[in-house]
Amino acid sequence: MRDLIEQGVIIGQEQIRFDDFVAARTEQVPGPPPGRSVGVSHGLAAAQGEFRADEATTHFLEITLKAGEAPPEDAPAEPLPVNFVFVVDTSGSMHGEKLDGVKAALQTLYDRLRPTDCLGVITFEHHVRTVLPATAKRELPREHFAQVVAGLRAGGGTDINLGVQYGIDEIGRNALGGGTVNCLYLFSDGGPTSGERDWVRIRTNIAAKLRGDLTVSCFGFGSDARMPELAALAGLAGGHATFVTRPEQVGTDLLADLNRRDHLAAIDIQLCLDIAPDVEIRHLYGHDLVTDPRARAAVLREAAQAAKRAQRDYGAEALPDLITEETGIRIFAPDLAFGETYWIVLELTVPPGREPHPLGTGAVQYVDTVTREGHRHELGLAADLTLTEETVAVHAMGLWTSEVTFHALDDLYDRDRDTATKRLKQHIEVLRAAHGRLPAREFRDDQVTLQKLITLTGSLDTVVSFSDRPHGPGGMAPAVMMMSDFGRVRSGFWPHC
Repeated sequence: MRDLIEQGVIIGQEQIRFDDFVAARTEQVPGPPPGRSVGVSHGLAAAQGEFRADEATTHFLEITLKAGEAPPEDAPAEPLPVNFVFVVDTSGSMHGEKLDGVKAALQTLYDRLRPTDCLGVITFEHHVRTVLPATAKRELPREHFAQVVAGLRAGGGTDINLGVQYGIDEIGRNALGGGTVNCLYLFSDGGPTSGERDWVRIRTNIAAKLRGDLTVSCFGFGSDARMPELAALAGLAGGHATFVTRPEQVGTDLLADLNRRDHLAAIDIQLCLDIAPDVEIRHLYGHDLVTDPRARAAVLREAAQAAKRAQRDYGAEALPDLITEETGIRIFAPDLAFGETYWIVLELTVPPGREPHPLGTGAVQYVDTVTREGHRHELGLAADLTLTEETVAVHAMGLWTSEVTFHALDDLYDRDRDTATKRLKQHIEVLRAAHGRLPAREFRDDQVTLQKLITLTGSLDTVVSFSDRPHGPGGMAPAVMMMSDFGRVRSGFWPHC
């Protein structure tokens, strides 16, 4: 997020990680013990001044998981080979930059595959075609693959139903004997115009063919992309849905998926916090309360899929679920890669008079990809603290800054520039006051980032002249705010009531 603003790019033209304002001071977080891939830490800090989301907050509580920088040299053998099938919409509306972006992404991915990894391509318009049966890279010469990709042409209607079903069938070419990580990627820029056109029936048809060892992810191109429907389709099989705003974004996201396969430290991460009855929870940064039964069921399905993945990819048995318990705050995170740190921060109101106060207990568990076992950590939330108060305070303020930024982006989506600007200016004043009390570099830098975001919002809807293009038709272009549905990496939680 910060890098985009520095380059003069409006936030929202990229998917945004929620922790962009807090990915700092990870060197102050203890790493994993010898032989493990993940370390678990926690810390407590008194809330100072007005620097908190809720005015009644007295303390910040942080729980952190930190993966090692790289797998140990004696880590088990490399993960299973991948079995990728790409289902590409080649209808007429994909002509030009959209299809060219897909082609470039496929070529980039080919270069990063291992010899045992498999790659197949299905295309669909009003017809469906197997243009490349899923083949191991060692049996797929670069020249032949380049010829297949170059031969993709756009024209015709859009039969998503048949295209995805064909892709699932093609996955089976190399998945029948097991021993592969199976992923299907759908690329499309619109709704179905050929064949089955009802999205509910399309999802029903696809769900009937899905197996538990397959994930489906979707990339949507352009303003006509049906992102809610693509997201629902991806949700059937534990995948993700991405709205593409730049052609190169496709290759970046695909490589990220591939890289995470090589660098996962932990899978099926679950947290359960039992806060003492006399301690009030005022705020949980970056997490939304899950009250809808369907939303809760979706989280539980994702956790079940993570457990299956641990068994399939690493031969590890997950521990009994924490998030199905009936007490406490329960949070699920699918995985953590080497070099990454994951944390949550709560704002609490702790009654005065008892020091230290017994805040409650917590449990953190995950499947370790190095030991290939499930591990569980029990925490006394006010005891054996391993994070400094300053680190906890900086992380809490960073998460609050991220929340304020997301609310400002919502204002801009609603074309309410004045409210967004006011919101950002108010928070800049908070950061300035916080820096006066605690001169953390992060508080200073975030002020500048938010001020530049205010500057960018002031340029929306203005006319831009490109000096290297002739004037006349096409020579002047409005600076249109094409803000996508940015990715809110906000986990769900539900408390016992």
